[in-house]
Amino acid sequence: MSVCLCRSVDVDYLLISDDDEDDGGWSRGGGAWPTAVRHKSRLVYVAGRPATLRCIVVGGRPAPAIRVRVAARRAAGPAAVDQRTSAVADTMTLRLSSRTAGDHGLRVERRATELSSRGRFIVDVDDDEAVVSCEASVDGFPPRLATATITVLCQ
Repeated sequence: MSVCLCRSVDVDYLLISDDDEDDGGWSRGGGAWPTAVRHKSRLVYVAGRPATLRCIVVGGRPAPAIRVRVAARRAAGPAAVDQRTSAVADTMTLRLSSRTAGDHGLRVERRATELSSRGRFIVDVDDDEAVVSCEASVDGFPPRLATATITVLCQ
């Protein structure tokens, strides 16, 4: 017999990353969970080269709503930011995972939600110093926010 106290749970933490390497299997329930991925305050990309942008949210029940925005350093107004954000969102896919650990009766369930472009995020020189923000929210709790700045290298 299992008992579920199914109430809303807040987000534990958020990570923003430019890593496109295998994440150690954490999102599939194995490997290091999720210590293989680290939050980065600076994301480094090469202009014109497809890369990865990841927003990983640990915790939250039900699964948190995630919003990723890219705001240029000198945005030409809110419409320009919204267009760039929309283009980024169109390239991203959502993955949910959970993992249970511990002895019977003392088990802990951990949840992760990832929004990732997986090699489909492309920047140009105008994106240098743009700020990426990842916002996660669960109903009944204030949203959590993580930010990082983009550095664009030329080929």
